[in-house]
Amino acid sequence: MRSSNQINPTSPPKEGRKETSDYKVVYTGGRQAGCIGLLAASAAGCRIQGAIVYENNLKALAATLHLPTFSSIKQLEVERLLSNSDLLISVHSREIVPKKLLELPRLGGINVHPCLYRYKGANPIGRLLQDGCTQASVGVHRMTEHLDKGEVLAEEFVDVAGKQTAEEVYNVLYPFYALALLKALRVLEA
Repeated sequence: MRSSNQINPTSPPKEGRKETSDYKVVYTGGRQAGCIGLLAASAAGCRIQGAIVYENNLKALAATLHLPTFSSIKQLEVERLLSNSDLLISVHSREIVPKKLLELPRLGGINVHPCLYRYKGANPIGRLLQDGCTQASVGVHRMTEHLDKGEVLAEEFVDVAGKQTAEEVYNVLYPFYALALLKALRVLEA
């Protein structure tokens, strides 16, 4: 395993930089990776203002954390939250975020995506397996109006040799969703 970003996610921020605990975040996500991202952002001290959720397990987790939940990024209340936030975090979201909404948070938006280095867009793990590739990753990039095209802030690489199914690959990648997100939050502080 190698990391293209050597920032220590637990190192203290330099003087004058904003702590991640000060970040007001709107979160959007789904699936198991979405749950991991929400927990990582919360553990980092981000103040989650609301969560756009696409599946019941994430909805239940958000309820446990006493977060208001929404079904679409395009709801008027979400736009209000984004206008008063520092950051939008997306982990396995089902919606493409319109440019006008990406411009509302102070720091814009970041997206956590598997195999960002090679398989942008839909079904990255399926394409990785189809190609017989044994190097998977979890990357975090700045969101733009172009799908998966923004600046990469962090990417963690993992060997998945011998894994035959998407479920097996995701099971290896899940911990790296948290690590990549924590590293990206530190990069944003700089």
